[in-house]
Amino acid sequence: MLVFDVNGAPPTRQDIQQEQLRLKKLRKQALRSGLISDALHALILFSLYFADILTGTGFLIAVLCGTVIAVVLATGTRTTLVLSDRFSLLLIILGTGGAVAGILIGYFGEGLTSGLVAGVAASSIVATGCILGRKIMGILTAIESLEPINEDHPVHRELITLCRQYEVLEHYRQQARDNLRLFLVYGELKAMRQWVADHQ
Repeated sequence: MLVFDVNGAPPTRQDIQQEQLRLKKLRKQALRSGLISDALHALILFSLYFADILTGTGFLIAVLCGTVIAVVLATGTRTTLVLSDRFSLLLIILGTGGAVAGILIGYFGEGLTSGLVAGVAASSIVATGCILGRKIMGILTAIESLEPINEDHPVHRELITLCRQYEVLEHYRQQARDNLRLFLVYGELKAMRQWVADHQ
């Protein structure tokens, strides 16, 4: 992944094009992995259902709870996880399985085996969905950071204003122009914002 540093040399057009190709390839692989994971979960759950190990209620609750919590964890957590974040995610994954099993056994009167199987399935859905979802979100964010800021872009005025106010940023922009790259990308604007925040 490209790291934009306004104190250093900007990447060339070829660097950005290569990164875009790499990220698109990673996105394709991640989406394929997600589809395979969903297909395997569906196959296993349907097999357990038709084998009368998992009831229809257990099937639905495991899928619904697991999917909703996986989406929340994938989109609502920080980009970089510290140790405490990972521990919290582990507790949520295990807690989801325990909650699903408890609801099915205690409220719906399901058998112990059915409830536990549904709980394990829900935890598995949350774990894989969270991991793959966060990976896909990271790739999409990286692709967005390579979006060129042309004159019609909503943040173009902000970019021009920052470069006019700070000589370092204007020098960076001029270096990119010297490399025949007329437009900076969104990731470079974010790096400029961070530079300004660090020097205020």
